[in-house]
Amino acid sequence: MLQTAPDRESKNQTSAEEIDELYCSACGHLVTRARWRLSRKGDHQHTVFNPAGRLFRIVCFSDAPGAAPEGTPSDEFTWFPGYKWLIAICRNCGRHMGWQFVGGDIFFALIKSHLTDKKH
Repeated sequence: MLQTAPDRESKNQTSAEEIDELYCSACGHLVTRARWRLSRKGDHQHTVFNPAGRLFRIVCFSDAPGAAPEGTPSDEFTWFPGYKWLIAICRNCGRHMGWQFVGGDIFFALIKSHLTDKKH
């Protein structure tokens, strides 16, 4: 029996598995996995800015074991209504990786340019 579509799907799954691990672009520490992508406000990626006007391109994940949340949760200038945020840093080098959001659930919004699929 000819099964061309499943073969293509298998190849796509293999490719996705090959780039599953996402690392800190500064030190190469494993931060999260692509399979943990999460949609918030209708999308996985967002362009946001902070009160100082600094622009960030963020990507949302359900977990980021390589990013450590720091500080006290704040609801000031939150990008996701109903959630408070904490800064999240790389557990290895301390680089600012993004934010952890806590509310009905917990998720991470990580700075896209601070992630890479290449391990150092």
